Amino acid sequence: MDDLSDGSDIEDELEDELEDSDDVPADPLARDQWMRGMFEEEEEEEEVDLGEFVGFQDEWKMGSYHPCRKREFSRKPGVKIDLPDDATPLLVFSQIFTEELWLRLVTETNLYAEQSRNETPSSSKWTPVTMTEMKTFIGLCVAMGILQLPARRDHWRQKKWLFQTNFPEAMARDRFAMIWRYLHLQDNQANDVDRSDKLWKRRWFLNYLTSQFQSLYEVNGYVTVDESMVKFKGRLAFRQYLPLKPTKWGVKVWVMAESSTGYITNFQVYTGREGTGEKGLAHRVVMDLATPYYGSHLSIFMDNFYSGVELFEEMKGHGLDACGTVRANRKGLPKDKMLTKQAALDKHTFRVAQKNDLTFCVWQDTKVVMVLSNYHDPTEKGSVSRRRQGGTQTAVVVPACLSDYQKYMKGVDLLDQMIGYYQFQHRSKKWWRRLFFFFLAAGCYNAYVAARCAGGNTFKYKSGYKDWLEDLAQELVTPVTARSAPQCSSGPVGATSEHDCEKIFEKRKVCRECALSRSGTDVRASATVYGCRQCNEALHVECFGKHVRRHHL
Repeated sequence: MDDLSDGSDIEDELEDELEDSDDVPADPLARDQWMRGMFEEEEEEEEVDLGEFVGFQDEWKMGSYHPCRKREFSRKPGVKIDLPDDATPLLVFSQIFTEELWLRLVTETNLYAEQSRNETPSSSKWTPVTMTEMKTFIGLCVAMGILQLPARRDHWRQKKWLFQTNFPEAMARDRFAMIWRYLHLQDNQANDVDRSDKLWKRRWFLNYLTSQFQSLYEVNGYVTVDESMVKFKGRLAFRQYLPLKPTKWGVKVWVMAESSTGYITNFQVYTGREGTGEKGLAHRVVMDLATPYYGSHLSIFMDNFYSGVELFEEMKGHGLDACGTVRANRKGLPKDKMLTKQAALDKHTFRVAQKNDLTFCVWQDTKVVMVLSNYHDPTEKGSVSRRRQGGTQTAVVVPACLSDYQKYMKGVDLLDQMIGYYQFQHRSKKWWRRLFFFFLAAGCYNAYVAARCAGGNTFKYKSGYKDWLEDLAQELVTPVTARSAPQCSSGPVGATSEHDCEKIFEKRKVCRECALSRSGTDVRASATVYGCRQCNEALHVECFGKHVRRHHL
C-alpha cells in the first residue's frame, strides 16, 4: 500500500510552497486525535450506554471474516470535453465562466445600478458596464489575489515605486470602484424565486457553478467530504466559528473534492440547521453531496463528524464506498471492551471486527484511532509513516482502511491551501462578495486542474498554479487596451468602438479564430452566436481581442 508521501505533482508543488504556520497537525490521523483530545471530556459526557445495542454486538465478529472486494469506479476520469493540449488558461476557464454567466453578471449589475440610482440619486456618472469591462474587472480581482496589497486603491498608486502597477492602464480606479459598488447577481425585485431560501440572490450562481464543475471534469474515484470556511467576521445569521480551521470565522461550505487534486465536484453552503431530519445534519450533507454519484462506487472519505454505521450502510445500498474515522459513541459500533477506547493495546497495534460489509478497526497510535469502512477487506493490510525518536521515519503496518484514510483524506485541505495562496481577500461589508470571490478562486483552480489533466506531459506550466493564474488574469484584462486607445475595445452591445463583439447570429457558427488555431488537428472548433458585425465573422468573446490584433491593428 502506498504511503501518503506518494502524491501527485500538485501535492509536490504544495509541499514546496507550504509553510507550517498553524498549530493544527497536517496528518489527517494526527489531526483527528488532536481534535478528539480537545473535546474528550465533552464526548465522555455525551457517551451513550452501548449496552442498548445488544443486537449489533452479536453481529460484529473478530475473526472468520468473509472477503470484501472493492468494485472499480464506473465512470471514466478526466476532462469530459475536447480541449487542445495547448489550451490557454482563458479557454479552459471559459468552460466554467461561460458567455451565459458573463452576460448574466453584466445584466444584473446594470439593472442593480439603475435601480439603486433611481432610489438614491448620485452625482457620480455611471455608464452601463460591458462584458469586456466585466472580464477586465474580474481579471484585475484575480491579479489582486496574486499581487496582494493592503487596500484595493493601492493598486492604482503611482507616486511610490513600491505600489506601481499596470492597473491604471487596464481600468481607471474610479470605474473599478463603481463596478465593485454595483456588482450584483440577482434582481432584488424578482418574483420567480424562493425568498425563504437564505441564498436566493446567489442560488442561480451556485447551481450554475456546480453544473459546470461536474460537466467539465470527472474525478478519479476517490474524494473527500469536509468543511471549508469563507472568511467573514461581520454580522450574519449563519456565520460559523470553527476553532480548528485556519479561517475560524465565516461562512461554512460543505465540499466534496477529489483527493489527489482538490478539484471541487460538489458543494453546499451551510445556512443553519433546517430540515435535517431524524438522521442528522452530517448524514444529510454526505448523502446530498454524493447524490450525483449513486451507483458509481465512488470512494468517499470523511472524518468522525460524518461517519456512522447507519450512514455507511445506506451509502452501500446506493452503490457508494465510504471510509472514515468514527467517534466511539456512535450507534451500532461494537461494545466489546477489546474494540473500544478502553482497549489495552500496545502502541501501533490494532484489532479488527466485521459486520456484513462493514469493517471496524481500533488502532493504538498516540491515542486510540477508530476507523469504519463499508468496502475494505478486514484482512488487507497497508502502512502509514510514523516518526521515531531521533527524527527517522518508519513504516507501520495497519489495516488497509486506515492507510487509505490517511492517503485520501486530504482533498478539501489541498483545495483550501492552493486557492488560499492567491485568493482575492480585500475586505467588504457584504458577506456575499466573500462567497462570490471564494467560488471565483475555486473556479480558477478547477480550471487549472482540468487544464493540467488535458495537457498531460505537454502541459507548459510546469512551475505550477501561480504562472497559470497570472496568464489567466492577463488574458481577462488584455481585450481592454490602454485608455489612450479606446478604438480597440471589444465590448458587447453599447460599445462605441469601430469593431464590436456582440450577439449577431440566431444560430451558432464556428468561431473563426478557433478554426484557424485548430486547423490541421482532429479537434473540432466550437461555435458561438457572438461575432463582429463589421467583419460579419463569428467570434467567441474571448477570441475577439486576438481577432482585432490580427486583422485590424
